[in-house]
Amino acid sequence: MLKDFLEFINTNQLCKATDKVLVAASGGKDSMALLNLFVEGQFNISVAHYNFGLRGLDSDEDENFVKEFCEKNRIPFYITKSDTKKIAKEWGVSTQMAARQLRYTWFNELIVSEDFDWLATAHNLDDKIETLYLNLTKGTGPRGLKSIPLKKDKIIRPLMFAEVAEILSYLAAKNISWREDVSNQTVDYQRNKIRHQVIPKLKEINPGLANTAQVNFSRINDLNAIFDEKLELFKQSIDFGEIIKIPFLEWQSTPGFTLMIEEFLKPYGFNYQEVTDLLNVTISGKIIKSNTHEIVTGRTDWFLKKKWEYTEETNFHFKEPGLYEIGTQSIVLKVTTDFPSIMDIRKSEHAFFDFDAIKWPLTLRNWKHGDKFQPFGMKGNKMVSDFLIDSKIDSPQKNIQKVLCDSQDILWLVGLRTDDRFKLHSATTKILKVSFFK
Repeated sequence: MLKDFLEFINTNQLCKATDKVLVAASGGKDSMALLNLFVEGQFNISVAHYNFGLRGLDSDEDENFVKEFCEKNRIPFYITKSDTKKIAKEWGVSTQMAARQLRYTWFNELIVSEDFDWLATAHNLDDKIETLYLNLTKGTGPRGLKSIPLKKDKIIRPLMFAEVAEILSYLAAKNISWREDVSNQTVDYQRNKIRHQVIPKLKEINPGLANTAQVNFSRINDLNAIFDEKLELFKQSIDFGEIIKIPFLEWQSTPGFTLMIEEFLKPYGFNYQEVTDLLNVTISGKIIKSNTHEIVTGRTDWFLKKKWEYTEETNFHFKEPGLYEIGTQSIVLKVTTDFPSIMDIRKSEHAFFDFDAIKWPLTLRNWKHGDKFQPFGMKGNKMVSDFLIDSKIDSPQKNIQKVLCDSQDILWLVGLRTDDRFKLHSATTKILKVSFFK
């Protein structure tokens, strides 16, 4: 098995013998096989064991078992412990989810603090097959079909070539002991149901299931490579900004568009049903929401942004000229006597006002229904809502449109039009220049 192990590592370029590798070891059969293979191959390893405290004395004996193995083989080791059930309750998540989060957070801390090149976990081929069927059962996109990745970021899985039967044969041949977690034999967990009830039935249909799975995973990886290439082209057509503009009309007839948009929107909290609802929209102005974001449909584009709710906290007040930080932007209020050039006036990030016409303090806020101003060049007032409609401003932009006001009136529909009552004229002696910078 050592030969297969080394060949698998070299073929897939997982790590070099001189790399500093942290091995996650529970004390179970898989991790003990992985540890011994690394020792036989004379790799530069250390061991990390997380005691979740879920099985009382058995958990402590697992910890002592791993500790004694490391001491016997002179392997540096790290051990930590937590009350996982208590933490899961505090976080409001399942015990399994809390354990996973705790484990990988700690592993990542060790990788950084101790400068490890890789974290090696003992996932095997059976684990990968089980995960595939679990993903298919619960619903998955192209990424889920790949199941457990062989290598991702700093995580490597050098035992992924081996079935459990091979691992048990290796342990028996080398007379290697391990700790058995009795919870692995129950069907209380979803994965165990797949392992003990589904996979055996599939092997009755196809005794060579593992070999077939290897071939299929290779095909799935190739299909994902094609998909990733198409997805990257799609992303390059998207205009990323405070509002993300997605050119759906340009892409909607492209084969695979549903998969692309589903994959793209996952990080923004959209699930398959919400994506389906979005794809079925045939009108402009429809809003589809996830827990954190919303998409507004336009004539040719979709507009993705964080959910917006108006509160007084969105107001920013300026008592005097100066430099102010507003989120990711800076706003500069500068008093000057120099009249701007035509080029400066045309820049949407700048605005110029007759300083003496302003009644301080100034306020920057989102526009609201009922707002009106006198657009530059016009004699009468106009509702801000009507101005936005006439200017063909899409709904997402409307939601975040800012106005700059003094204590009585709107000075500037920011980036669009200033108010005529505050314009510069021949009698102006002091000018307020307002500039936005990202």
